[in-house]
Amino acid sequence: MKIHRIVQMLGATTTSGKLASDMYDLNYKTYYSEADGRDIPISHMDFQHLIRAFVKQNEKDTRTETLESIIEEKDEIIDKLSESELRWKKAYHNSVHINGHYYTFSEVPQDEEGKEFVRNCRKYLNKDSYNIRVKGQHLKKELYGQGKAYHGANMEDSTHMRVYIDTKKGDE
Repeated sequence: MKIHRIVQMLGATTTSGKLASDMYDLNYKTYYSEADGRDIPISHMDFQHLIRAFVKQNEKDTRTETLESIIEEKDEIIDKLSESELRWKKAYHNSVHINGHYYTFSEVPQDEEGKEFVRNCRKYLNKDSYNIRVKGQHLKKELYGQGKAYHGANMEDSTHMRVYIDTKKGDE
């Protein structure tokens, strides 16, 4: 039985003799029929066809909701992984980045006390994990203007020392 006939019959059984006005507008509302490959007015649909279409549409909505929840869950996982990746990048950067200068000690005087200090550093340094380097610092005043410190001062031309303690990386 077609929907427009059911609407007429149901309208006749009510006390007012009518249904809600939108029930009479079903001729202007359409449903895409995959079997016919076209839109058909809902009022011309058979009752059984309408029920099956409703169930099919409801299943599509349920699947859509399920897919949307899966997508939302994956988006949350991606966000968590992105946050984790950023946290690891920051941790790596903080572990290799040096704030300030690369040298560990500066202004170590180029005298017996300073040389003793460097000897003790070399003596007690954990050589499995660290390397020590000593460079000259501050050119002697009598050597100013001679181009002696163009690429850094030599130890013999310096008044002070800088001591660098470098971490050994990997399998060096």
